[in-house]
Amino acid sequence: MARKMKDSGIEWIGEIPEEWEVHRVKNNFIIISGSGFKLEYQGNLEGDFPVCKASDISNAKHRLIYAANYISEYLVKLQGFSIIPNGSILFAKIGEAMKKNNRTICMVDCCVDNNCQGLVPNNIDSNFSYYIFSCIDMEWFDNAGTIPCVNNQKLYDCKIPYPNYIEQQRIADFLDQKCAQIDEILQKTRDTIAEYKKLKQSIITQAVTKGVRGERPMKDSGIEWIGEIPEEWEIARLKRDFSFGKGLPITKDNLIENGLAVISYGQIHSKHNTGVRIYNDLIRYVSNDYIKTNSSSLVHKGDFIFADTSEDLDGCGNCVYVDRQLQLFAGYHTIILFSKNDLCNKYLAYLFKTDQWRSQIRSRVSGVKLFSISRKILANATIIFPALDEQQEIALYLDEKCAEIDTLIEKKEQLVNELESYKKSLIYEYVTGKKEVIRNA
Repeated sequence: MARKMKDSGIEWIGEIPEEWEVHRVKNNFIIISGSGFKLEYQGNLEGDFPVCKASDISNAKHRLIYAANYISEYLVKLQGFSIIPNGSILFAKIGEAMKKNNRTICMVDCCVDNNCQGLVPNNIDSNFSYYIFSCIDMEWFDNAGTIPCVNNQKLYDCKIPYPNYIEQQRIADFLDQKCAQIDEILQKTRDTIAEYKKLKQSIITQAVTKGVRGERPMKDSGIEWIGEIPEEWEIARLKRDFSFGKGLPITKDNLIENGLAVISYGQIHSKHNTGVRIYNDLIRYVSNDYIKTNSSSLVHKGDFIFADTSEDLDGCGNCVYVDRQLQLFAGYHTIILFSKNDLCNKYLAYLFKTDQWRSQIRSRVSGVKLFSISRKILANATIIFPALDEQQEIALYLDEKCAEIDTLIEKKEQLVNELESYKKSLIYEYVTGKKEVIRNA
């Protein structure tokens, strides 16, 4: 027999079972904020309490047992750190980490840094709480300031549904089982995607450093990251074939809906950027007035646009290749490589994607949390290349091979998206009472 339902009075929930209650978060949780975690106290792998950061919460997934940093009870008292009891829900409260909506249950008493905080449950099952909050977007509670940050009063005032304690546990146990099955498939699928990407990288590296013509006479390049190359290939510095410029001095506030096309720092680092061609979703727009005063920032077919900074070493060397002729600006925080010849440089676009070529960039950048890529670093980077006809041959070969692998990756990523959507839907249906866990089922 169908359950009797009632209106919850909560827009994102709708109807709930008639016997369920609706409470504000403040009725069943206490918020404990984090503390400033001085650099001098970081790096300890042992101690009385883990100190959790946003990265620990993200890496932990559902349950957190360990963290990258630990602190002694003495320092906890000395610094006035708050102890968050095990069973609490941890989440990031500020910046981009907040927007990612990662949360976890701490399985041990812990501390958190000042970018995070904990929700301590009272008379509500921790595991059920975790699933409830997985349906909640922390951006709902943004303080609307310059930097996104959770407004705790807004969070406290949020209304959520509550079944009785026994049903909370039954729902949580059911979701543990079902989500574990989904997560296992997700992990296998992600592992397959990683293998495809590794295969793609291997094929690109082999082609741009050894060619695609099979066995042939080789020579020592004299360069560690390259090793042997075909005998007739050349070696040069980037500055031989490219001159250098910089992008427009603008910020995202200058971008408009229509005008002159521009690609900036953020789009270059986008996960959608392949580096081998320009996609329309990487393009934004600025006012037509820029053509009068910033024509030196216009790029042309055959040019490259590099990001001049990166938040991690892996991103050092990220660029886009201008694969067609169009009126396009390089945006802020970029370095332009203007091609000195009227050639197709797609072979180099593939070369620039390899970890081997990027290793020389990564070894020369400066910075700790933000790495700077200068024109000098790029100008002195070594490139290898065959004759033009072989460059074109390699580029066509890689276009075909990479397209085949990208199709496989796209299908697997679609499966990941479908599974994640199904998992979210499953959690929502049960924690809001739309579906019922049948006893002893």
